[in-house]
Amino acid sequence: MKKVFYLVIPVVLVIIGFNVFNNHSNANSSSSCNLSAKDYVEVEKKDAIIIDVRTPQEFAQGHLENAIQIDIYGRNFKQEMAKLDKNKKYFVYCKTGIRSRNAVNYMVQNGFKQVCNLEGGINYLSRAGVKLVQ
Repeated sequence: MKKVFYLVIPVVLVIIGFNVFNNHSNANSSSSCNLSAKDYVEVEKKDAIIIDVRTPQEFAQGHLENAIQIDIYGRNFKQEMAKLDKNKKYFVYCKTGIRSRNAVNYMVQNGFKQVCNLEGGINYLSRAGVKLVQ
């Protein structure tokens, strides 16, 4: 029994040490989240920047209030993203949530600290009662 104990203790210590190191190394890393339309309605948006990654034509048909439009398929997408402050909080949406998910992944890979994908995009947001502006 003592032999098993002496074999298990080092393994446990290694696992604990790895977890502490891993948690510490992720402390300053980027994070992303997925917000449902219902959660978006209730979340504090005061200091957040809202990004619409749809085309200019889609944006003109209606968008979230105060949203900025950066077309994920536009040739200036990366340059426009590079102009943004990586330490601010962002809510990203499109029509259905697919393009925005891709944009969020791009942003996280490029060092943005707090980025949330609005699941279901503008379709779900408008059904949840979020008002659109033109």
